[in-house]
Amino acid sequence: MRSLGITLVLALLAALLVFLAAWQWRQGNFDSLLGDPPVAVGRRIHDSFTADEVKHIRISAGGASAGFTLRENGWQATTPWQDRMDPRAALGIINFTLGMRVEDVADADEVDSTAMGLGDGAVKIRLEDAERRPLANYKLGRISSWMAEVEGEEQPLATVFVQSRDPRRGRHVYICAGDINPLFKDGLKFLRDHRPFYFNPVNLGKIRIRSQQGDLTLGRESPQSPWRVVKPLDLPTDPAAMKKLLEGLFELRAARVSDRAAATPTGTDAAVKPGQIGITPFGSETETVLEIFPPEAPDAHDVQATVSDRPNTLFDLPLKPEPGIVSLADLPLAMNDLRDPTLTRLNIASLGAISIKPSTGPEILITREPPKPWMTIINGVPREASEENLFALLKAVTTSRATGFESDAATDFTPWGLDRPILTLRFLSSDNQALELRFGMDARGGLFANRLGTPTVMRMDGSFLTAIPVRHHEWRHALLWSVNRVNLLAIKRGENGAPPLELKYQFDTETWQAARGGEDLTPRLDPARANFMLSVLEGIKVSRWLAADDEKALVALEKPSLVLTVTEFVTDQEGENSGVMDRTVSLAPSATPGFCYGRLDKEPHPFLLDAETCGKLAADLLEQ
Repeated sequence: MRSLGITLVLALLAALLVFLAAWQWRQGNFDSLLGDPPVAVGRRIHDSFTADEVKHIRISAGGASAGFTLRENGWQATTPWQDRMDPRAALGIINFTLGMRVEDVADADEVDSTAMGLGDGAVKIRLEDAERRPLANYKLGRISSWMAEVEGEEQPLATVFVQSRDPRRGRHVYICAGDINPLFKDGLKFLRDHRPFYFNPVNLGKIRIRSQQGDLTLGRESPQSPWRVVKPLDLPTDPAAMKKLLEGLFELRAARVSDRAAATPTGTDAAVKPGQIGITPFGSETETVLEIFPPEAPDAHDVQATVSDRPNTLFDLPLKPEPGIVSLADLPLAMNDLRDPTLTRLNIASLGAISIKPSTGPEILITREPPKPWMTIINGVPREASEENLFALLKAVTTSRATGFESDAATDFTPWGLDRPILTLRFLSSDNQALELRFGMDARGGLFANRLGTPTVMRMDGSFLTAIPVRHHEWRHALLWSVNRVNLLAIKRGENGAPPLELKYQFDTETWQAARGGEDLTPRLDPARANFMLSVLEGIKVSRWLAADDEKALVALEKPSLVLTVTEFVTDQEGENSGVMDRTVSLAPSATPGFCYGRLDKEPHPFLLDAETCGKLAADLLEQ
């Protein structure tokens, strides 16, 4: 017979089993009694919330604690400062927490938590929702020796020790990919936003600047509109300079941030006005003003500043350029730094005529009637204008930038030689709108430009003039001639005074015959070489037309090294043969490297032809 004690023990065990069965039936597991099981390797510790749910962040590290709350104007510190949190730090903490992927796990009782940086001095991080319910609560330890391979990352990532502060989940220590420990150094000061401005560049509608160079205001009508200088003058801005200013204001970062109550701004001499940069977004009348106080000394490295929407904060901003940072010296704050230095912004598609009037020669007029090509008149003969020179001219006037602005209120243009311009360019659009640019030189040889009807004088680089052809013959089209092989009958080829090689061509059969001095050389003629020479001849383009009195060219062409005479059928308007025509081009070596001289028949103007084309035309056609 069993004893009473054994009976009682069995009864208690039965009751315990009934309790455990009921608990498992209600909870689904025993995690609340025994603790949660460890998160498996490769899984993320926190996957039950999203970044948008995080509204509060609490951090403690090294004896310092701070609390942050997400408000309409961004993340704000509630303790120990009344200031803005660096939004990049908040994003980094949230993303790190959600991205903590387990690389390894161990039981907390089996490891030295202090050696892992998880002791009393560990970084403690708590994320909460709008109702201050905890979303994540954990300790962040030191870096481990393990490097994690993460998909999408070129290099292995450092890993850190992490332990949950939730009693149900704190029985395990994890190694997780990533590391944000540097954010929590030096009393959590890096969590405080060191950037004085916090704005959306797309939503910015006005920028006001007060600097040593003067006051100015920049504005735009909408986020899609271009920025303009609106005060003291109405001027277009340089898009590159505006991009640099906006990026610079957004990235401007203080070397130090301190409480204003604990420090008084230096350089507050009433006789010297502090510099100011004020920004105003669309739809708001409130201007956020950065006030920059004068430096304590001329060689000061930093300068102190305050910003209106952070009244308790004092900034030490970098004053002089340094690698890797944005300083006040890097910001374009003067009107001449921000205004558009481009000579002009022509609507090329609407152009109908261009006038080029040099002081040393007759006016050149270039016109077009779309879709016809640009035309000019040379020696009384209408010709197609040079496409290359037209491109160079339009590129020069639309991309050349002023190197400086001499005046915005000029009434007497004599000091810059603009009263007697050395070059005048006039552009007429199809709707008869005209733009006239005058160029002059001062006594020192400096080049200046003025748009007729404006008081602005710009300093230009002297090389600008070299891009503008100012002689009629330079505007002749580069195409020397057009040879049509359908009408081709023969090519006579003479070299260095030797008897010419006579080539006859039959288009129907695409065959050649060759002779010299009555001797049939057809068996020695390489048809492939002859066809290649013809393809070069069909559309020769000169590199540059020369003046009719170019002495070097004329002397060289008296004894040409190669003479080519092309014989063709002439066709009438109905396409019928109406006769035969000869055209001759002569080539001679040039003193200009990379070119040879050339001349067409009795054409008054010689030309330069690139040496490569000259070589192709002079290649031997006969096999040895």
